[in-house]
Amino acid sequence: MKITQRGPADADLSQVVKNEKKVSHALGEKKSSAEQTGESTRVRISDEARELQRIAELARAGDAMRAEKVKNIKEQMENGTYQASSEDVAKSIIRSEVSRLLEKK
Repeated sequence: MKITQRGPADADLSQVVKNEKKVSHALGEKKSSAEQTGESTRVRISDEARELQRIAELARAGDAMRAEKVKNIKEQMENGTYQASSEDVAKSIIRSEVSRLLEKK
């Protein structure tokens, strides 16, 4: 069984992953303020930079979760124990079609 269409949640996650390079680049360009106070240095990172960092971490975690899910399904298929619910298949088809139709607009 080959999965070719992904639902809207996967599409959003894919978009985040695609933008990871942009995020990394933006984090590199983001200027941090540093103040010398004699003995220590204090660095302030903007809220925007923190948010970009959090998004990048979520994208990496999402990739790992999806890979694990795909691995489990492949193992079940090889063992002949994979049971796809007709309701889940129907929901997936509908999500894919709605997503495809919305992308055309």
